[in-house]
Amino acid sequence: MDSRLYFTIVAVLGALYGIAFVLFPSATLALYGISGTSAAFTTQYFGAALLSIGAIAWYGRDFKDWGAVRGVLIGGLVGYVVGLLVTLWGLSQSLLNSMGWSSAAVYVLLIIGTVWCLRGKTA
Repeated sequence: MDSRLYFTIVAVLGALYGIAFVLFPSATLALYGISGTSAAFTTQYFGAALLSIGAIAWYGRDFKDWGAVRGVLIGGLVGYVVGLLVTLWGLSQSLLNSMGWSSAAVYVLLIIGTVWCLRGKTA
């Protein structure tokens, strides 16, 4: 897998999750067993961040400079690792239902894809 394909996957995931969290925060949170107006509002901020990640990945697909690709990959890796840790903590504290494991799986796959692209060193 090259970075262009990987960035396309990240962009689609970011857009889909971002749109869901921004436009349908309560319904999306209900999937994870979370409710509340303040939680829904906070989730919209999370959705905005995911849309940003999706846009960065989408436009990063066309980077030819390895330094730029590497920067986007490392920035994403930091966020994915922290997201995984927060998700695992939420699961351990029973703040998320079993659907939280799907988020953990997505983070693990994103981490694997990022490391794969970083090791390949191809823009």
